[in-house]
Amino acid sequence: MNVKISRSIGLVAALYFTANFHAQTAPKDTVQKEQKIEEVVVIGYGSVKKSNLTSAVSTVKSETFDDRPIYNVGQALQGNAAGVNVIQSSGKPGAAIDVKIRGNNSISSSVNPLYVVDGIQTFDISGINPDDITDMTILKDATSAAIYGINGSSGVVIVTTKRGKANKPQLGFNAYWGMSKTVNNIDVLNLDQYKTLMAEINPSYLTTINNPRYEGINTNWRDEVFRTGFDQNYNVNYSFGNENVRAYTALGYQGIDGIIDPARFDRVSAKANLDAKIAPWIKLTANFNYINTGLKNTNDNLGTSRGGVILSALNTPAFLPIYGSQLAIRDKDTAGNYLDGYKDGQFALNPFQSSWENPVAYQSRQNETRTQRFLSNLGLEVNILKNLVWKPTVSFDFIDVTNDQFTDGYQTSYGRQQKGIGGKYLSTYQDLNIENTLTYTIKSGVHDLALLGGNQIHEKRNSWNNFEGNNFPEGTTFFDYNTVIDNKRESLVKEHLRELSFFGRALYTYDNKYTIMGVFRYNGSSALAPGNKWGFFPGVSAAWTVSNEDFLADNKILSELKLRGGWGQSGNASGIPPYSHYNLERNSRVGPDGVWYSYQWDSSDLGWETTTDANIGLDFGFLNNRIKLSIDAYKRKTKDLIVPISFESAGIGNILKNIGSMENKGLEFALNTQNFKGENFNWSTNFNISFTKNKVLDLNYRPNIDVANIETVGANLVRFTPGQAISSFYGYQVSHVDSQTGDLVYKDNNGNGIFDPNDRTIIGNPNPDFSFGFSNNFSYKNWYLDVLVTGSYGGEIYNASRFDLEMMNDFKNQSTAVLDRWTTPGQITNTPRANSPTSQYVSDRFVENGSFLKIKSATLGYNFLSPFKGVSKINLYITGQNLLTWTDYTGFDPEVNAFNTTNGVSGVDYGTYPQVRTFIFGLKANF
Repeated sequence: MNVKISRSIGLVAALYFTANFHAQTAPKDTVQKEQKIEEVVVIGYGSVKKSNLTSAVSTVKSETFDDRPIYNVGQALQGNAAGVNVIQSSGKPGAAIDVKIRGNNSISSSVNPLYVVDGIQTFDISGINPDDITDMTILKDATSAAIYGINGSSGVVIVTTKRGKANKPQLGFNAYWGMSKTVNNIDVLNLDQYKTLMAEINPSYLTTINNPRYEGINTNWRDEVFRTGFDQNYNVNYSFGNENVRAYTALGYQGIDGIIDPARFDRVSAKANLDAKIAPWIKLTANFNYINTGLKNTNDNLGTSRGGVILSALNTPAFLPIYGSQLAIRDKDTAGNYLDGYKDGQFALNPFQSSWENPVAYQSRQNETRTQRFLSNLGLEVNILKNLVWKPTVSFDFIDVTNDQFTDGYQTSYGRQQKGIGGKYLSTYQDLNIENTLTYTIKSGVHDLALLGGNQIHEKRNSWNNFEGNNFPEGTTFFDYNTVIDNKRESLVKEHLRELSFFGRALYTYDNKYTIMGVFRYNGSSALAPGNKWGFFPGVSAAWTVSNEDFLADNKILSELKLRGGWGQSGNASGIPPYSHYNLERNSRVGPDGVWYSYQWDSSDLGWETTTDANIGLDFGFLNNRIKLSIDAYKRKTKDLIVPISFESAGIGNILKNIGSMENKGLEFALNTQNFKGENFNWSTNFNISFTKNKVLDLNYRPNIDVANIETVGANLVRFTPGQAISSFYGYQVSHVDSQTGDLVYKDNNGNGIFDPNDRTIIGNPNPDFSFGFSNNFSYKNWYLDVLVTGSYGGEIYNASRFDLEMMNDFKNQSTAVLDRWTTPGQITNTPRANSPTSQYVSDRFVENGSFLKIKSATLGYNFLSPFKGVSKINLYITGQNLLTWTDYTGFDPEVNAFNTTNGVSGVDYGTYPQVRTFIFGLKANF
């Protein structure tokens, strides 16, 4: 363990033991038993008393994140629940959040958890306003998630939003404003150092660099590209009601200007929740959400040559100006007019390769997405008999997305070559769910029984309509398909999927000591061929509340002891196309050169992936539950992995097959302590830590799967192979730099005496040994302080950005790490010589320690109670996010994943938009 991380984790441990000591030595009068309040935990299609819970479940309350500047519900989970690993893989506003519950359990299917928002099932949580949330319950094992069948294999997050209360009208207003900067820097060569390097790579480069046209130019590209970001957020809500009708309404706006133009995220959200008693035996529940988001994208996760702004900001030489008009000498034609690249308003040409433009030129490319979403449901609760309740529900999720991309035909070299190029991409997603449940309950105090049965009809319709073209009239500044002069291209794709399922649950508790729960779901899908359409997913679990036994009734120290255990199965259907069992040949795109065809080969024997999950847990409570500890151990195996296989020699493209399996197993600890509880001062601590191991067990028909291509060197760097961890890095191992030649010498792993592709091996593992979250909440009179610390240990990062920053094989600027390069025979160094062909391979040279400890957020606030007439409370606070990070990683930030859209891949940095440090000032008022 490196020194910085070990010291920092040691500090966390010291704080924990301090908390534990205070809790155990608290005065006797503070640990007397208080009146017991039964806490209720939301589970699938219902709820259960926490004391009777049999499964691995975590709950995150809104107060743990409502003072943080977050735009995605996934961010609220980070560091707050054991077994839930959240990576904000990019600092870009509106970027996707990678949420994994108990690790990665698929290669080509989605591993995003299922979200259930007020009963509405969705895999897309983006756009939901975190300010509307009351709490989130995470179902981590299949004993509870099995009731969601083919949607529950990656875990379930049940999101409960705010509702109106009877005879308690309340108006609330929240707002905050903040500023953001980069967390870390990467230093590059200054102009003199750059010239020295160019002389070693290719002396002819110096002739170009020293051309009089560039005299006096020394551009600081970091200053030109990076800026101060700005955050703003406003929410107003009003709740009201009486004994018969209750309502909660909210309107919110959030805007984030990123630190790299044009990155920007905007969200307008409107919400209404309604609860109405139509008659003594029937209730109506309605939830309506409208979300309108705008996203301006800064191209990242790309190399310099592909338009990646971040790497271009580091690679572009300082002798180049932004605009051609800034040159000391501007080329003209015979008529005396400036040539392209030298005209006013045009970006300066790269004299080495015109298609590799400067980062400000890349920033000028338009890539904007506008999303409108309607998320709603309507349900009834009908008391047919005294203990028999029928709940019919209809939910509808409609998403309309418009993406506009355009590079004008004047400013940039690429745009002039194409005479303008762009596209408009239209997509719609419609999910209709109809559910019916019947619940029968018996509560006698000794025998408690709850029976649930239900069915679901799910229909999904998706469509994509795309328009592309180039060569636009002069002066065109946005994409208009009607004005495309030539090379028009358009495509239309539609999908239709239907699912039918039946599910049930039985929950029985005897004498508040012994509980058993059984669940099942019987799923059918139109995507699969006859004979494979249906699957059965069961789960069973039990709990023994030992602390309710007579022999522990008078125990003064142990206030709770419960043993839990269970087994279950769930499925994953996200990797199955809607028409997987058909041979299809269709027109995928129409253009001036004809019709492009796409093919789908018959996969009639395809089935869904199935995850089998076993879990055992212990729950402890000490000193009247002032100290609470939960321990869970689990093992989950996913079989029938969906993997594409190819028969190129037979002219057959990829066919989806169930050909593999993988395993995850781990330990989770969650500790909650009330360290000090007094009249003026209170201090509580929450700590969770998760240990996870995973590996691929087998891949039939294929020895391995290689993904994550790095175009700079034209090679994949991630391999899935049996016996190795998921997303393992694959490449060569560096032995040393030859002190006489300056070239890298690689290990001869196959022992044949030569350097060849068979020397490649597993060179890194991005999966951490453990990750943790540690929060402390202090209050003194009206003051409060909340601090969240997150960390990860053992995972590695492949810093692919260093290919562009340290290869020294062309005219790009490099990082200051190359100052240690080999230059003379006999020199001992780890950095090869300039222009060495041996540096252009995927190797462990760029595998780095990804362990980190981070002060994720800290909030200091003050509550003014009844400061004015009609105002019950005003809360003022300041929050810092990503305040400090301790890590040995040399990139911008260790929370990174350039391939976050590639299933199963993690821990790769390739020109990823940096994380930001944010400071905000916030105001909350209740009227």
